[in-house]
Amino acid sequence: MKAIFNTKSYLNKNDFFIFLPKSYQIVPITPNNICDFEDLKEISEQKEVLLKNTIDFTNNVLLWGAKGMGKSTLVKSVIKKVNKKVKNKYKLIEILNNNIGELTEIVYELSKIKSKFIIFIDDISLNTNENSFMYFKSLIEGSLLSQIPNIRYYVTSNLRHLSHREKKLEYNDIEEKEASQNLISLSDRFGSWIGFYDSNQEQYLNMVKHYLKKESIKYSKELERQAIQWSLEKGNFSGRSSYQFVKRLKSEL
Repeated sequence: MKAIFNTKSYLNKNDFFIFLPKSYQIVPITPNNICDFEDLKEISEQKEVLLKNTIDFTNNVLLWGAKGMGKSTLVKSVIKKVNKKVKNKYKLIEILNNNIGELTEIVYELSKIKSKFIIFIDDISLNTNENSFMYFKSLIEGSLLSQIPNIRYYVTSNLRHLSHREKKLEYNDIEEKEASQNLISLSDRFGSWIGFYDSNQEQYLNMVKHYLKKESIKYSKELERQAIQWSLEKGNFSGRSSYQFVKRLKSEL
């Protein structure tokens, strides 16, 4: 069974899809509450880069860095934004980490379809000695299936190079150089890197204020105190924490 859409109506009527390995099918999915592109705050440069890359459909993109700062949310929201303005809509297909080995068949089948596809893989973390690491590296650049005109990869990771080095107690100079080069060999094949960094308290509170305003909740010093306490419990000042705080507050009103 090939990894294709069951019917053309799936493709025409939907923008978001996920690959199901057991049935070996790509099926439509309706994500709940995709954040509007404009509601992602304190990452304006990252938004600009990804928006331009998506419209131009140029590079494979690695979004890396601090957790909770909107990497995967930005990918989905940029598709939502762009598809409001273009006639031939982009199709985002999520492939889970443990299905990377199926990408050859998927990419080959997608290359036959006259649509633009973004293959989305979230939160990758590989060991450099894993088969998936070497396989994906070849597929991004080097394989005959690399640079298929209608396919781009958007990948997120907390790790700048997507991978961990093989653990070894001691390296000689040659082994050290080879291990270092191998570590960056996958990430280096992405045409665009977009870094995400931890926000500070001021940026965090700006995000809280924005989400409170969207929910018609008046900002106050007491809510500020609660928001800071929430961030301390979460251990960060991330966009995710600000959104979760306002979501919890709304549920209690």
